[in-house]
Amino acid sequence: MNKDSEVTDTGTSGEWYNNKGSYTDVVLSTRVRLARNLADFPFPNKFRADDSGRVQTLVFDAFSKGKGADCYQTIAVPSLQFLGARMLLERGLVKNSTLKSPGAGVIMRIKGKKANSGLVCTVNDTDHVRVSCFVPGLNCEKAFNTCREIDEKLQKNLQFAASYDFGYLTTAVKDSGSGMKLSARVHLPSTSFTGMIPQLFESLAAKGIVAGPAFGQTQGTGASLGNFYQLSSNTSGIETEIEQIAFFKSSLKSVIETERKNNDIVLQKRTTEAEDLIYKSYAVSRYSLLLNLRESIQIISNIKWGKNLGIITDIEDSELTALSYKIQDAHLRSALKTGEFNFPIDIADDENKKVSRLRALMIQDVFEHIKITQ
Repeated sequence: MNKDSEVTDTGTSGEWYNNKGSYTDVVLSTRVRLARNLADFPFPNKFRADDSGRVQTLVFDAFSKGKGADCYQTIAVPSLQFLGARMLLERGLVKNSTLKSPGAGVIMRIKGKKANSGLVCTVNDTDHVRVSCFVPGLNCEKAFNTCREIDEKLQKNLQFAASYDFGYLTTAVKDSGSGMKLSARVHLPSTSFTGMIPQLFESLAAKGIVAGPAFGQTQGTGASLGNFYQLSSNTSGIETEIEQIAFFKSSLKSVIETERKNNDIVLQKRTTEAEDLIYKSYAVSRYSLLLNLRESIQIISNIKWGKNLGIITDIEDSELTALSYKIQDAHLRSALKTGEFNFPIDIADDENKKVSRLRALMIQDVFEHIKITQ
């Protein structure tokens, strides 16, 4: 088992977000997460003495047994290098609380030297074990089946806390039952442009689905940077996993339908305004020498919007999704450490400006073959 404390995937292939998926015009990715706790141990917030170390050892050992044991990279969080930790945060694979929890650990399924297959297990965060799987587009079933495979692997060597009445026992009551949480990262530019985000999110909240920004908040009620949002189920205690998946998938398809209808409204009634925003973003991306993260996320959003409206061609949704990860700060700083670049002399000693320059170059490279149809 590979116990290297570096996050090694800085290349351009093999990462889950480079793959194509279904409904990717609206849904960038789907995540399924299973929460589990070991029997005979208190929850992490009630750990005593060496409980955290014992739980981490048991979970790590469970991954080292059975078929495919060499496909997993186990990392004790204190041994994580700073950039590696930041990259995991940027990908959404861990939370800040994971990096601060005593005895925390991370397990990832690796492909060769790549550690970003989309499967991650965190140890000793809110719960003893949280297994998550990320897949491109809308595919709850694939993500769930991958998590279930790991859950079954672990249960061969670990006993999880559960009861007949409450199902799997978790730190938060709303996570008990199946222990499953579903989430999706979505792109809703036309719904935002037409002012329908509050109404959409109110209807989702009534169904028990929580909406929040994917890349950070911007001005305006319910507004998210680049119109990228995270939609998540709010409880695990009702119905079976299959029923929860069916309900969440149905809700997401309703969101997809809403965004597509709003695309038609924009094209029928506000084409010039939309084209103006899209053309400006394309011009900025093409001629900028330095780009910060907020500018870049907005550019990616508008180019993706242009693709959905038929204004822009010759770029794939998967390329745009991958780009939204690759332009993140720690990813670029890692690239600076491992690559060889020639920067203008006036920014050669300023790492922040070099990151901004590399971000601009990366976006220009991905957008090189874009065509504008109108």
